[in-house]
Amino acid sequence: GASEEEPVVKACNPAGEFTVCWDPLDGSSIVDNNWAVGTMIGIWGSKSGSKTEDNNGMLGATGRDQVTSMIALYGPRTTVLVGLDDGVYEFSYGCTPEGCMSSDGTFAPWICSRSKITIAADSKIFAPANMRAAQDLPGYKKFIDTLMEEKYTLRYTGGLVPDVYQQFTKQQGVFSNPTSAKSPAKLRLAFEAAPFGLLVEMAGGKTSDGVTGGSILDVQINAVDQRTALCIGSANEVDRFNALVL
Repeated sequence: GASEEEPVVKACNPAGEFTVCWDPLDGSSIVDNNWAVGTMIGIWGSKSGSKTEDNNGMLGATGRDQVTSMIALYGPRTTVLVGLDDGVYEFSYGCTPEGCMSSDGTFAPWICSRSKITIAADSKIFAPANMRAAQDLPGYKKFIDTLMEEKYTLRYTGGLVPDVYQQFTKQQGVFSNPTSAKSPAKLRLAFEAAPFGLLVEMAGGKTSDGVTGGSILDVQINAVDQRTALCIGSANEVDRFNALVL
């Protein structure tokens, strides 16, 4: 396993089947605002990649090699997105009909609140991150200006989990985070981009690596703390990002 707080893959179980990579608290910079934060988890087989001499399953692998991924959002409700065999499901920590504690004295169970979630190809919601880069990238400025001219709704908190998670609740949206010489990449491929990328593409959305225009899931993970640009969400909006920015 490896944590974004300590980006080194450490052996936990010699016979383990998986390599788990997680960002335990994404949005730490907005915690003091009491805004929603979350957890991102990517799960690879223990020998998914080509650099497996130490069972570092994600090194040498790609996001597409993930067994599954999970995203937890801690807001007014606690919810978790999970990629299952037939699609993306959301589970909410809820109450039983009798109250918030079950008959055996334990807390209420998780309930499936959404099933087989889909993300529409078109959107009217956008979350533009790294807007400083718009000063260096005319195409990104054009992308943002175009969405504003088309009266898109701005929904952006500065927390990756809530800003992308909304695509599953609203079933539309686009999050963009390009890079420039003065605004280098901050998002981590294994901890953040790949787990969300898997779920978005499973739901019918699209991703861009922000460089070639290809899927973020096809970028090889060569270092635990590898950074990346990213555009993710409704397919037609990601295509527009690729056309204007790249």
